[in-house]
Amino acid sequence: MQQTLKITSLNNEDIKFLKGQLKKGYLVWFIFSLFSIVFPFSAIYGIINNKELDDKVFYILLVFVFFGLWIYLTVMGIRDTVKEQQNLLLQTKIEGNIKVLEKEIVTIEGHDSDTVTYRIKMYSEVEEKHKSIWIDQKDYDKIQVGDSIWIEFFLDCNYIKTLLFDGQKIKSKIFI
Repeated sequence: MQQTLKITSLNNEDIKFLKGQLKKGYLVWFIFSLFSIVFPFSAIYGIINNKELDDKVFYILLVFVFFGLWIYLTVMGIRDTVKEQQNLLLQTKIEGNIKVLEKEIVTIEGHDSDTVTYRIKMYSEVEEKHKSIWIDQKDYDKIQVGDSIWIEFFLDCNYIKTLLFDGQKIKSKIFI
């Protein structure tokens, strides 16, 4: 089967999917913002009340720097999520068959253990660029180079709505 990616219009199901993804994003950023408000004060309180620390100012500054960065990341994430919400109906949906060009097992070496991720690589002629997707090991084992996969995704926010191989949904579908 050859590649047949095409741009399609959004339907009610697509809008519902995108709104669900936005709700997940808001929940994550809400938890981040709560953490960035509560934890610095409890850390500073712990530093002040710790009798064994000699240089308390250094540790308090360290808390401010660390959580300043944390708050910056939270604000940027919320801003991006709000931008996605404003552009919700302007999303470009692409769907069709796409060929697997390459399979790759990536090992991320950790201190205590290694993490293994499974990727498939494909080429989107609509975007004119290569895309990689993380998938589960069981799906990775089924798919071979040259196989066609049905995909539905959105360009502006990089969400994958549907990823099918031989009529079965592929789980853990995340663009890299």
